[in-house]
Amino acid sequence: MRAIILVAGRGSRLPKHLSKNPKSFLKVGKNTIIEKLIQNLLSFGINKIALVTGYKKDKFKKFKLKNFDNSRWKNTNMVYSLNKANSWLSKYNCIVTYGDILYEKKAIENLIKDKNEITVSYDPFWKKLWSKRFSDPLTDAETFKITKNERIIEIGKKTTKYKDIHGQYMGLMKFKPTGWNNFKKCLVNDFKNSFNNLYLTDIFQKLIENNFFIKGSKYTGKWAEVDSQKDYLIMKKIFKSEKNL
Repeated sequence: MRAIILVAGRGSRLPKHLSKNPKSFLKVGKNTIIEKLIQNLLSFGINKIALVTGYKKDKFKKFKLKNFDNSRWKNTNMVYSLNKANSWLSKYNCIVTYGDILYEKKAIENLIKDKNEITVSYDPFWKKLWSKRFSDPLTDAETFKITKNERIIEIGKKTTKYKDIHGQYMGLMKFKPTGWNNFKKCLVNDFKNSFNNLYLTDIFQKLIENNFFIKGSKYTGKWAEVDSQKDYLIMKKIFKSEKNL
């Protein structure tokens, strides 16, 4: 098992005093987000860890990890960044995590145990966190529909109805090489390799429409993401106690 942390973006929605460094360098308790993510992975014996970097990439050199460079980070999105790690994804089982989120170790354990080709973590109780982040949770919500056998049947579409949201996509997932190869085929066949500004959920949705099985991994523990200064304050409050990180 290997792991890839996506840290290429700048975090443009944060105020200047918080965006001098990459978002993952924000401190939560004694350590930064990136340090906590790395520590969590190492605690499961996952010591082959790569970073997909872009904005202020030299800041990450101190971790002495494998680096995949997205030199076009200003004009590209998550799919482009993740594709930079193709050499790993095409050969090894890989956990992929956004670099601006935190979660308890159980979320990683769930993915390690799962045997499916693509597995995506989600929070069924998402509304509690989203109500802290937004006065109206639906303003930043997208569809996430899942069946009783944990098959995701819709993801990433705009909606104004709570019934369309069975959970919240977290930005944490696992690919087997076979799953990644299907992901890549979708990029070529359905998007003609034109993926500069695509989100991962765009590809997942197309795979679903092509009848590919994507497993939803239910996670009910603490987690948070940082898009704004308010999010950062929420994250620090949620993770005041670090025993499960």
